[in-house]
Amino acid sequence: MKHLAFASLAVLALASCQPQDPDPLPEVYITDSLTVSPKQKVLVIETTGTWCQYCPNGAQSMLMAINTFNDSVNHEALIIPFASHTGDPFESSVQTALNTAFPTTGVPNFYVQNVDAGQDIMGPIAGAIDDEPKVGVNHVWVMNSTNDTIYVYPKVQFFDDSKDAQYYVQSYVLVTNIDAKEYNAGGPVINLNQVSSVPIVTTGSGAIPTKWTGQVDPITKKVAGDIYQHDHIPMTSGLTPNAYGVELDSINPLGNDFFEGDIFGSKFTPIVIKIPLNKDIQMQAVRQLLPNVKLEVATLLWAPRQDGNPGVLFVNGHIDHK
Repeated sequence: MKHLAFASLAVLALASCQPQDPDPLPEVYITDSLTVSPKQKVLVIETTGTWCQYCPNGAQSMLMAINTFNDSVNHEALIIPFASHTGDPFESSVQTALNTAFPTTGVPNFYVQNVDAGQDIMGPIAGAIDDEPKVGVNHVWVMNSTNDTIYVYPKVQFFDDSKDAQYYVQSYVLVTNIDAKEYNAGGPVINLNQVSSVPIVTTGSGAIPTKWTGQVDPITKKVAGDIYQHDHIPMTSGLTPNAYGVELDSINPLGNDFFEGDIFGSKFTPIVIKIPLNKDIQMQAVRQLLPNVKLEVATLLWAPRQDGNPGVLFVNGHIDHK
């Protein structure tokens, strides 16, 4: 039996309640004013690690992609950057799953829209942005009063028919702006200095952080002496019946048939994804060591692979931060 994902509704005003209507719908739902972009977003997964001597090259490429392709005029992120760590203190169960679904024989390495792009990502990204999506995603997210749980309210809109299809919607919390140095919050030292054999950064030592040297393309907006930071690390995801998220057909009256104009995540088809920030040990450690860590929330729409292999393929998504 499929699980239904019903939201704990956040409302601005409540409808008047009549005796014969004990469970009225709210007049205003949290995603009512939310617009879903008709643009194709590009998921860029970078396999990386603090131990990886050439991974500053990957960080440089990710910075170039973000600064080149994001829509600064409309303040819209067209790039969804996932820096998936392996073999270092950042690696969480979410990243282990990503590394399994998008395997690589070396690091740094990139996937762009489900395709292994190696280390050459600018061309594949440019091509992917020009695609016209069948479906788009947006979301609203709120932190609870104790700052230990995020509630995400996704909104999914179809721009074309998609019959006999299956989709999952999942939300992720990413951590960003972490200085590459050693940390100790009353426990063992955690060394996050980025090792490097490339001249674009100088490896730090202990409390002295790794820094950019200035030998970097101007598009990255880094200058000599800037602290090297670990960004866009997907630490944890929502508590959903399926690891890849809420199954849209479980809340669609027509099952696996979706049509142009369909909207999910409204007052009629509410979705809420709960993300406890203490679920993963790595997330707990980062929040303890770095109380001012910046968070990003990404909501991704996945579809099952059709080539006989396990796992999913990225369809579209949305990312923002507070």
